[in-house]
Amino acid sequence: MAKKQVLILNSDAAASSAFEAAKFGYVRNGATRVATLTDGDDNVSLFYGTANVGPISEGDVKKTTKIDYNAGTAQVSTATIGLDSSAAHVKIINTTAGTMNLPVKTFEAPATQATAAAAAAVIEGLMDTEFAKSSSEFYGFTAAVSGAIITITAPKDSHFKLAGNDASAFADTATAVPSYGTEAKVKQLEKEGWIDSGVWGLGGSNIKQPTSVVSGNYDILLIEGTKSSNSKAVGNAQNYDDFAIYVCVKDGNSSVTTTVIETQVVKLKA
Repeated sequence: MAKKQVLILNSDAAASSAFEAAKFGYVRNGATRVATLTDGDDNVSLFYGTANVGPISEGDVKKTTKIDYNAGTAQVSTATIGLDSSAAHVKIINTTAGTMNLPVKTFEAPATQATAAAAAAVIEGLMDTEFAKSSSEFYGFTAAVSGAIITITAPKDSHFKLAGNDASAFADTATAVPSYGTEAKVKQLEKEGWIDSGVWGLGGSNIKQPTSVVSGNYDILLIEGTKSSNSKAVGNAQNYDDFAIYVCVKDGNSSVTTTVIETQVVKLKA
């Protein structure tokens, strides 16, 4: 698995000297600040203040990917309840995990319902109870009822399927779109970077977690590649280590952007 490095940029300012506070730039050979990169550069690090990622050299970079901030869209689906022998039920399958054994929950209105609307109210009430349980696989889902129609909304970055009795009908009214670059997701990425870099998470419970510098939303430039180094093995053996560098740029930047940074980094492609 590729080792993650994460750099968080919280301003739109470019540095004019190496490791300038709250500004972004490049350094060559660990110290010399350069305004732009050139083909053939070696030992280049990207920095923001005193934080830095790398070093990388020409030939190390295999791929770059820009990921723009997206708040995401929650899935919304409806169950239009119809009665079969005065009863109805709705089954919800939480498909978020994408595994074979998916969480399933069935909500039933027993065979005593005078109308489809009455059955819908019973089912929606059961959903409300289930969705409020912090231990439930459906925690955070919401339901609302209007007549015989139940509207079910998943949390962002979740998705589900509906099924039920033959007389009921099901439809999606809003398709789930994943979120990218949100504060919560970048904080998780930052934490993974600490762990992979050995800063935190592997040294025991007495190691204090660093303070997050993430605030707000970000566009992300993912730089992927492989570094080679001399092996201690006999002969001319080489070690090859995959890396994944995440440069998280404040959403809304106009000067220091993922596009601007990518234009420089691609000069180090193999």
